[in-house]
Amino acid sequence: MAQEQQPGNQEHRQWVQSVFDRLQRPLVAYCGRLLNKDWDRAHDCVQEAFVRLCHTEYSAVESYVDAWLFKTCRNIVMDIHRQESRMGQKLETEATLRVRSRELDPSDKVSRDEECAALEGNISQLPPLEREALSLRLGQGLSYKQIAEVMELSVSHVGVLLHQALGRLRGSMNKTSGATN
Repeated sequence: MAQEQQPGNQEHRQWVQSVFDRLQRPLVAYCGRLLNKDWDRAHDCVQEAFVRLCHTEYSAVESYVDAWLFKTCRNIVMDIHRQESRMGQKLETEATLRVRSRELDPSDKVSRDEECAALEGNISQLPPLEREALSLRLGQGLSYKQIAEVMELSVSHVGVLLHQALGRLRGSMNKTSGATN
């Protein structure tokens, strides 16, 4: 309570609010995918992450708050998985959702929907670390360094995971398109 009367606390609240306004939806989407589309729990995880942010010194996380929040959300979700002993989550990427949301004429839309379904199926077959790295890169727009912080890996390992994931997707999509032509 004494904290609320300190100078600068209003600035901290405004900063947290601006971060919330900017990242709440991407964080919920990320957590939702990690939680097999359990959106209520995803919202709870994001809420918990922002509570933790409110109790964290502004200057300690200001320069990397995006990665800090994604990592915090990931840790909260991993705690849930450990508690429930469920580790078989499936991830989708925002990239496939972006493809679906584009306005297309009907014949292009049917073709694009088929491509999206094939891509989603191929993404679901990727190893879990590759799926997660791909989701953070394409779906959330995080840098390699931010992904490395979130996933607690080296930047070079993130690069390898993304290279392997894209190679696998390229190969499987070429097989799919070759089989239909």
